[in-house]
Amino acid sequence: MSEVRKSQTPALIERLAIIDDAEFDQMLYARLIKRTGLIGETLCFYSAEEAIEFFESPDARPVDVILLDINMPGMSGFEFLDHVSRDQKRHYADIVIIMLTTSLNPSDVERAKRFALVKDYFHKPLEEAHIHRIADILKANGT
Repeated sequence: MSEVRKSQTPALIERLAIIDDAEFDQMLYARLIKRTGLIGETLCFYSAEEAIEFFESPDARPVDVILLDINMPGMSGFEFLDHVSRDQKRHYADIVIIMLTTSLNPSDVERAKRFALVKDYFHKPLEEAHIHRIADILKANGT
């Protein structure tokens, strides 16, 4: 895991993970997340493999939301979703996954919709409205 960033204010979203290989994007998202004050802790992963290793470790703490990029070297976002779908009862049952990508391909949107854990599909860059939408999704899910 690359970084953990904690907010000093009570949050609507306790713990959010970002899985995105773009370091610059993650830096921008961290600033935006801090500015909203809606997220307590942000975990940053630069690969899907790194995130899986963390989530499936015995001492992993629960995460409320994952922001997931599609196009990454190694394991893609869709390969991550395939893995999560096979194992969701153990490690991923209560996690809301949001696709956060540059892909405008309609087939990517349709493919993402086939995964029950994927609750929305955002186009980069991450915006404050997206974070408010995530908070609304968590409220609707009762988490």
